[in-house]
Amino acid sequence: MSLTAVQLEQFQRDGYIIIPDLFADGEMHAALAAMDQIFYGKSFDTWLADCDAGQAVAASDGFTTSHDHETGRSQFPTGADALDDLIENETYLDIFEQCLGDQATYCNAHLFLRSGPTDNRHSEHPWQGYHIDHNTNCLLPPFGEVGRFDYVNCGVFLHDVEDDGAPMMVIPGSHKLAHETYLRALENGNASGGSITDLRVANELAKPVPAIGNRGAAFFYSSYLIHAAQPFINKRVQRAFWTLSMCRRDNDRWTRFANPFIYGEREHMLPFFTRTTPRVRSLFGFPEPGHPYYTEGTIRMLADFIPGIDLEPYRQALSGS
Repeated sequence: MSLTAVQLEQFQRDGYIIIPDLFADGEMHAALAAMDQIFYGKSFDTWLADCDAGQAVAASDGFTTSHDHETGRSQFPTGADALDDLIENETYLDIFEQCLGDQATYCNAHLFLRSGPTDNRHSEHPWQGYHIDHNTNCLLPPFGEVGRFDYVNCGVFLHDVEDDGAPMMVIPGSHKLAHETYLRALENGNASGGSITDLRVANELAKPVPAIGNRGAAFFYSSYLIHAAQPFINKRVQRAFWTLSMCRRDNDRWTRFANPFIYGEREHMLPFFTRTTPRVRSLFGFPEPGHPYYTEGTIRMLADFIPGIDLEPYRQALSGS
C-alpha cells in the first residue's frame, strides 16, 4: 500500500504526511526495546525508576556521527537487527520515492531520542527554534522551488506520540515558503544560525501544529518544512524515533554531501570548506558555478550560512560574465 493520489497531494500541499500503521506492533516493540538498550543500557521504565532514585545518567539524543555505546550505536547501522531491518519495508521505500518524485537514494539514518525527565532540547519560548532540517544538515540553503533540490525525512514512531510527549511542531505549507521566509528573515534581522529568531514576525506562515501519531506510524516531511521542538508536558515519557533521510538520485551527490560533516565533523570541515576553491568544493558534491541551483536568493543565503566564503565565482557564472 503506497500513497493514494489524495495522500500524495496532501504531502505536496502541506510538506508532510503521517501514515498510520506502516509498521507492525511487534516490529515496534522489538525496535524500541533495542533502542532503550542502546541509550540507557536497560529498559526506559527501569531507567525512569533510577531517575526517581537520583541514580540515572541523562541519555544523549543520538545526534553525532560516531555515537557508540557498549550495546550499539545511534548511527545506521546500529548493530541491532530490530532497528536496522526497518529500512527493508518495501512500502516505506515506495512512499519515499512518491514523495521525492524520483528514485530515492540514502542520505542518512540514525536514532533520535528525547527523554522527558532530563530533556532540554527545546527553546525557552514557543516562538523560538523554528528551522528547516536542510539548513542544519546540509551546507546549502533552500532553493526557491520544492521537489528538486530538497530531500525527504521520515521519523518512525516506535511508540505513541501524544500532545504531552513533546511532538514536533510543524508549519503546514511552509516548505513552499522556506526560501522567501529565510531571505526576508535575513533582511529584517530575524534569522540566526539557519533558524527563524522570532516566529511571530514571520506573518506569512501558518500556525504550527503538533505531529502526533500512534506506534508504527511514519512521519514523512520535506527537508524544507519549518518546524521546532517543544518541551515535554508529561515528563514520564520519552520520544524515540528511527529516522531516515532520502533524496533524489539525480542530485544525491550534493544534496547529501554534508552528511559526513554534520555534528562532530562539521566544525572541522567548515573552515576548510569556507576557504577552499569551487573546484575542490565540487569534489565533495558542492554544486559548481553555473549550476541551476544558484540564484540571487541562494547566493545571498550562502553568504549568511557560510560566513567568509568567496561567492564571486558563483555570482560571475550567474550573470554570465
